[in-house]
Amino acid sequence: PKLVDLYDNTTSLQDRTVQTGILRADLARQFGAGGYVGRASGRGFDARRTLAYAPYGDLDFEVPTLHEGDVNARVWIRIKEVEQSLALIEQILRRLPAGPIRSEIKPAGEVCEGLGLAESFRGDVLAWVRIDGERVARCHLRDPSWFQWPLLEVAIEGNIVADFPLCNKSFNCSYAGHDL
Repeated sequence: PKLVDLYDNTTSLQDRTVQTGILRADLARQFGAGGYVGRASGRGFDARRTLAYAPYGDLDFEVPTLHEGDVNARVWIRIKEVEQSLALIEQILRRLPAGPIRSEIKPAGEVCEGLGLAESFRGDVLAWVRIDGERVARCHLRDPSWFQWPLLEVAIEGNIVADFPLCNKSFNCSYAGHDL
């Protein structure tokens, strides 16, 4: 809360972040921008809510969105998501069942494949895997940053050079796909 108050009540920070690095809502939608980047530009997609995979379908949480699309909006979405994450952790801890924390999975013994989508702080991570017996035969992973790098380029246009670091870090794209 002290950092939030400091950010919100420091005029020089507001002068640098408000109306800086704007990502228009139509581009966020067109590129499928997820996570806080998309939500700061009005795109409320969240794989936990939309696909309601376990345990999120049984949990109470908000997917905060703003429409300004600037650095300031991305900061505020991250603040609101930290609050939501803390509330989710409390709910999950209260609902943890008693019993073993690990169970054995028996290999299918045949070729099978699956596709999964999970929410990370940058947006949805896609994973496709093909298993042949007990080994991974093929795998494809897609980091949400793949959709956001081109949007960062658009967001920095028209800003002063000194604002590039603010724009860049407000997107916080992964250079090496470490969300994967």
